[in-house]
Amino acid sequence: MVTRHAAGRITLLMALAAVLLAVGCAQHRASEPTTPARSATPAPATQSATQVTPSPSPSPEATSTTPVEPAIPQPCSDADLTVTAGPVESVDTMRRVVISFTNTSPELCYLTGYPAADLVTGGGGVLVRVAKRPANAAPRLELHPGEVGSADVQTSAVDTATGDPCGRIGTLVVTPPNNVESRLLEINVPICDATISSVG
Repeated sequence: MVTRHAAGRITLLMALAAVLLAVGCAQHRASEPTTPARSATPAPATQSATQVTPSPSPSPEATSTTPVEPAIPQPCSDADLTVTAGPVESVDTMRRVVISFTNTSPELCYLTGYPAADLVTGGGGVLVRVAKRPANAAPRLELHPGEVGSADVQTSAVDTATGDPCGRIGTLVVTPPNNVESRLLEINVPICDATISSVG
């Protein structure tokens, strides 16, 4: 028969065992790895396509369609021209000299009409004023820089009034059309029946 004293010890042992069991269970739970809380995976951010509106490119400047007016040529002045003479050409009794007018300026200019021409003595005295040779028209001759216009002087080695040789020789002096500066050319020709053409 279990005494009261023994029963008390049994009760104490059972209580102690219960405490140890509870402690063991607690340690067992503490040693178990805790399952980490699953974090909610954020939904991938949807990248909205940014619509780029192209900026309008600058429109090219409108090209001017206004035509450029060509420069209006002016009459050739004395300063624009160089005057020279070719050699004397002989055909039977006729003598002929070509007079050249060269545009030495940087601009377009024009000549119209007849040069003035005289046959003079060595001292400069006028022997005869050269007549203008008849023509249907005196054209307007445009000369670009470096271009040349010409006229010619014709004389006769025979005096047509008498049939004798022309008795006098003169040196040619020429003034360009519509100008005032005379140019002495070292050309000697008979003075009989002297004529000059318009420029062309």
